[in-house]
Amino acid sequence: RPEHAVASFRRALELAPGNAAVLRGAAWMAGNLGRLDEAILLVRGVLEQDPLSAHAYSNLGYFLHASGRFDEADAAYRKALEISPQRISTHVMLARNLLAQGRGDEALAEALREPEEWYRLYASAIIHHAAGRRVESDAALQELIANHAAECAYQVAEVYAACGGADSAFEWLDR
Repeated sequence: RPEHAVASFRRALELAPGNAAVLRGAAWMAGNLGRLDEAILLVRGVLEQDPLSAHAYSNLGYFLHASGRFDEADAAYRKALEISPQRISTHVMLARNLLAQGRGDEALAEALREPEEWYRLYASAIIHHAAGRRVESDAALQELIANHAAECAYQVAEVYAACGGADSAFEWLDR
């Protein structure tokens, strides 16, 4: 139950207010409950403890993006990539942030920098669809399915959903 988890994190923060792991967990709990401003503050606390954490900067970007603070999210993702240029998922998260700002060409270029193939295909399918390039979107999705279906079922479903195929997304997850 969420209230029990919240109480546990509250107590953990009382006992170890500067512990980066506790702050990170509390941030995700707050974010999952829609308390994005609180999540952002908690992740900033993680960065006070560990200012070279690419993971924390990526998390900060995630919560800023969810808050609609795209410019700040952009800066956080870029800082994560400055610290760790090959960090898995951050190129795609930055690409999704750029896409949300209507910067599709930049988003695709960023997605193609993603070191993990399945994540690159996932993002490419979504970005091509948003740009109206159905053939390229379908090709990326089919390659994702052909090469990574076993380990990426959720991402395949997410591509279907992002491309307007909610029924296909649910069918995929029901497999």
